[in-house]
Amino acid sequence: MTVLQIQSEAGKSNAASSSVELELMAGQCAVVQCNYEHGRQFIRSVLGEPSGLGIQALYRSERLLMNRSEIVHRVGCCFLDDGLYDRMKVADYLTFWGRLYTTRMPASELLTLVGLEGHAKVLISRLSYSEKRLLNLARSLIHNPELVIWENPEQNLDLESCIILRKLITALVDRGKVILVTCSTMEQAMFLSDHIYRLTEGGLYPVTTQDEPEASEQTVQGTEELDPESDPNVSRVTVAKLEKLMIKADDKFVFVDPADIYYIESSDGLSHIHTSIGDLTTAWTLTELEEKLAPYQFYRCHRSYLVNLNHASELITWTRNSYSLVIRDDKKSMIPMSKTRFEEIKNIVGL
Repeated sequence: MTVLQIQSEAGKSNAASSSVELELMAGQCAVVQCNYEHGRQFIRSVLGEPSGLGIQALYRSERLLMNRSEIVHRVGCCFLDDGLYDRMKVADYLTFWGRLYTTRMPASELLTLVGLEGHAKVLISRLSYSEKRLLNLARSLIHNPELVIWENPEQNLDLESCIILRKLITALVDRGKVILVTCSTMEQAMFLSDHIYRLTEGGLYPVTTQDEPEASEQTVQGTEELDPESDPNVSRVTVAKLEKLMIKADDKFVFVDPADIYYIESSDGLSHIHTSIGDLTTAWTLTELEEKLAPYQFYRCHRSYLVNLNHASELITWTRNSYSLVIRDDKKSMIPMSKTRFEEIKNIVGL
């Protein structure tokens, strides 16, 4: 049964009546990638507040309105600017919030889930920024809600806290929770869930990242490979080694040295090339770029990413099925990696 349904309001979309934009059932997590302002407006709309975004949310087929007590007890929310009582101790803070509800989870269990079990008697004022964020996430779960809504939970978190957060989401999904979160980058979205949406001024759209056929798997029936050694009619042609890519950008062509490319991301039918001299966009597919860049140690670590292994600095294991490559660029970009690719790259580097 559908637990959460997000619709375009009648009269504010192109459709004559409300149309469904997003649906979630028990045990599912959806991530909406957008900027801060759109994310805040989106969550306000989902919670039944006026925002001008033109969407509404249904919780179990009824309008989601947080002024109804039965809804408040079944929905847990956490915003970026949620405050804390700095003079309280960590466990006491959760116990305090738990008293507001008839159903609640043990504070000790929540602290374990967010990696703060060793901080139960620590004053909140002594926690780091990331630890405070994790504590607020725990607070949003104190009443054991069915629906969890978080605003940009990875914003400015340190690496260890990101790992804890992603394991927390996995644990909540395994428990049948419905999770809706916003985030600022597509890289973050891909780490958090397979159900990804992009929110722009034009509306809410699902992001599809379909597997492209591998070059080695593409076959053409009725043809045979010609061997120059056995067929005298086949001439030998010396192909010049690729030195630079020529990328069309606006009204000009840019020559890019493959060594300057950090990684390439596929999104919305285009390939976005991130380099040391800036970002470029091309209509070439990742498969085409993978073939062109094969001599330069580029690796298809994910169906939507092609990375230059010469710029890879770390390989991180988040969960048993979630991995990422850290790129040695200014942002220390983290590129998602599928489990199959993880096993392949271990063989490549000799692990």
